[in-house]
Amino acid sequence: MVELISEVDKNDNFLGLREREEFYSGKHIHRAAQLILLNPENKMLIQKRSPKKRWYPDRYTYSVSGTVANESYETCMEREMLEEIGISVPFKKLFKIPCILKNKGAYHTVFSGRCSEETASLIRLDPKEAVYVEWIELEELHRAVKTKPEKYVPSLRAGITKIFQEGYGKYLF
Repeated sequence: MVELISEVDKNDNFLGLREREEFYSGKHIHRAAQLILLNPENKMLIQKRSPKKRWYPDRYTYSVSGTVANESYETCMEREMLEEIGISVPFKKLFKIPCILKNKGAYHTVFSGRCSEETASLIRLDPKEAVYVEWIELEELHRAVKTKPEKYVPSLRAGITKIFQEGYGKYLF
């Protein structure tokens, strides 16, 4: 089955749908949705991507991360939560960050959500997506993305940096 992804221009205006494979050429910009999932202790769930992923294998990423198909960023996030971690929680939009170089890359809309201990116990990762998940304090994650950036996907580094530059307290709910 051919998977179609939303292509956008350098201003995030929708251009049409392209096959996922075409984005690996590095000639197109797509959309992505990311989730910062917090537990009751304000720790964030991060995933270590599968070594079989074409984009950033074996690197840590957001709690949930997905490419936007023919849908809104919000619909993508709802779908990806269920696919990647097996749960769904209410979420809110935090911001959009461009990770674009020379007309390739993606616009990443970052959302945040919170789960209870009970909901956290129901998390099940998809082995095609991730090999490992862990809960990490935001301050610890911020230090780690600065000291060992090669372990993290660029969009996570950009998002966490933005949160701490602007004061992470405003992003917690």
